[in-house]
Amino acid sequence: MTEPPLVVFAVPDLFEIDGAFVARVVEERDIPVVAPAFRDPGIGGENGMPPFDETELRRVWREQIPQLRARGVLFPYVIEDTTDGSIPGGVTLRHFDPMRGVIEVGYWLFPDARGRGLATRAVRAVAREAFATGISRIEANVRIGNEASERVLERAGFTREGVKRRLLRHGAGRADATLFSLLPDE
Repeated sequence: MTEPPLVVFAVPDLFEIDGAFVARVVEERDIPVVAPAFRDPGIGGENGMPPFDETELRRVWREQIPQLRARGVLFPYVIEDTTDGSIPGGVTLRHFDPMRGVIEVGYWLFPDARGRGLATRAVRAVAREAFATGISRIEANVRIGNEASERVLERAGFTREGVKRRLLRHGAGRADATLFSLLPDE
């Protein structure tokens, strides 16, 4: 019996979310804009982002992100408004598993960008790109109690599958997470 081939994930540097927004690879010029999200418990704390300050984030961007991308561990993007160049949030692909063809998605928005469906559109766009390159399953893990994030995934077509106990860092401890998934034909 022949083994199925490994999935090769061709990660784009930029993809369109809709007519007004794109997701693009984080650039050094974005760091001062996105750094506050890492220290904000309502953004970074909900997404498991380390509480880096701008200096530490800049160091990680230069020294670690290229290797993490090359290994399929982390693909961070900013969401950019093409009308004015502002950055209302970010979307991340991570933990690519080439054997199973699975990748995880994460997302965040600054408070003033919430409530307009942007996170849902960004997740759908990421899914479209990932499935086009051969990914067979996209997962997302959401802290139990983060109802806004759960609604994003539900509107994007994800299915709630179950609970992963103590999966996420949250505050000074660990939190259970709901596992969501999306398949190409959904």
